[in-house]
Amino acid sequence: MKILLTIVALLAGLALKVQAEDTRRIALDGTGGAAAPAEEVGKDGIARIKKIDQAVLEIFPTTQKPAHGTLMICPGGGYAGLAVTHEGRDVAKMLNAAGWDAAVLLYHISAGAKTRELALADAKDALALLQKRGAEFGLASGRLGVMGFSAGGHLAARLAHETAAGAPPGFLVLMYPAYLEKDGKCLEEVAPAKAPAFLYVAADDKFAPSSVAYADACREHQVRCDFHQAEQGGHGFGLKKELPVGVRDWPDKLRAFLAAP
Repeated sequence: MKILLTIVALLAGLALKVQAEDTRRIALDGTGGAAAPAEEVGKDGIARIKKIDQAVLEIFPTTQKPAHGTLMICPGGGYAGLAVTHEGRDVAKMLNAAGWDAAVLLYHISAGAKTRELALADAKDALALLQKRGAEFGLASGRLGVMGFSAGGHLAARLAHETAAGAPPGFLVLMYPAYLEKDGKCLEEVAPAKAPAFLYVAADDKFAPSSVAYADACREHQVRCDFHQAEQGGHGFGLKKELPVGVRDWPDKLRAFLAAP
């Protein structure tokens, strides 16, 4: 059995490597040809990136033209790694099937005390690049949103707050975001400003208070917020192959949000 599991893990790793190598990558200065970062497949079957030397965007244009718009996706991983498949590339392909272009942001992680600021700078640069040159990369830039999972949700919320006075994203998709609250109150660094938001979380997620606090802040600031809280599902489910029953509706609910005017 151990030999069989080892073989399965090796084959899964090989498939992910082929997938990663076939993906188009753009450095945040707009140059192409960025190398694929190393990935590891854990015992849980999840592919993670543990180190980013150069932040890049992985480009996923939909075959449906004209596209509805583009989402920049920020995978989660607690700022110590990036769950690049079930919170990144697989999500991009799901969006592609719904007629949306996507770009997965591989931002700085595991850089000590400066990690979050480096990640925010990456997100700002990536958003500005997509706003100015998205069409050049085959992406629809007329409607541009940012989507984040867990720590990536925190990054997306910070990005929207930091860019509110300039050129913010058109909307936010926050999937079980982390680090948004303290004592039940939304933190100032992520306080909602203009961007309408879609929030989805499970009530049994330890980070559920972040979503609740953000939704409350949206209501307080009269910002549109489509908030969904499932009873069960835990944290970090993304687009895992075996999604908990209670959270299997999130892609449909997201598509409904994206289809709304």
